[in-house]
Amino acid sequence: MLKRNSYTWTGLGLLVGGVVFLSASYSIFHVSWLAALGICTIIMSFILLALRKAIPNIPPEVCSLLLETGVDNMATLIEELGIKTKAIYIPSSLSNKYPRAFIPLHSNGSNPRISRVLPQRLIVRYGGDPEDIGLLISTIGSAATGMLETKPGATSNELEAALTSLFTGRLGIADGTRVTYQNNHIEIEINKPRLETDADLSHQCLGGPLATIAASVAAESWDKPMQIALEEQRKGKYYIELEVLG
Repeated sequence: MLKRNSYTWTGLGLLVGGVVFLSASYSIFHVSWLAALGICTIIMSFILLALRKAIPNIPPEVCSLLLETGVDNMATLIEELGIKTKAIYIPSSLSNKYPRAFIPLHSNGSNPRISRVLPQRLIVRYGGDPEDIGLLISTIGSAATGMLETKPGATSNELEAALTSLFTGRLGIADGTRVTYQNNHIEIEINKPRLETDADLSHQCLGGPLATIAASVAAESWDKPMQIALEEQRKGKYYIELEVLG
């Protein structure tokens, strides 16, 4: 069954029109420019039919609504618990199934070292000391990472392609992404973001929704824990700096 969208119907219309032009130019009018027009029309129809697969099944507006709902629910949980430590985004190899955010409940000034797979529980223990406990939660970044068709590699180019496909293609919440990597720091520049970020307690802990998605995808790409070192918005762009841990 044909997928009903504007690319499909426009492509089919151009295909039929191109065949008609091409047939008429040879059999009736014998005009070369009409044949060229028919060939160009057929080529355009093939391009539009190929592009129909790029349209997401869920409209970008619905994706944005779901993202904002998830952010609000997570903000309520963080604020009620009064957590002030910064989250560490860990890959699926350390959290089972998909990347998650680990929030230490106690901090001595240094980031906890997570070297073993954490159990699938809300409250988990990562070390031998009594205070080595924290929260292991799923975020919007966990769900967004699941939208990727393949796991990106640990390079700036592959991470940039993955984030662009999410932000621009699947979610429709930004116009483009640029990624650079140097000295265990990943710098991400998001062009024209369309998702608002509130500076509440959950933002201080987890980061904004764009940073959360970026950190989750980066953790999965590098297969190492990540922490959001900096995020700010200026001149229509959103800047995120991630620190690679471990």
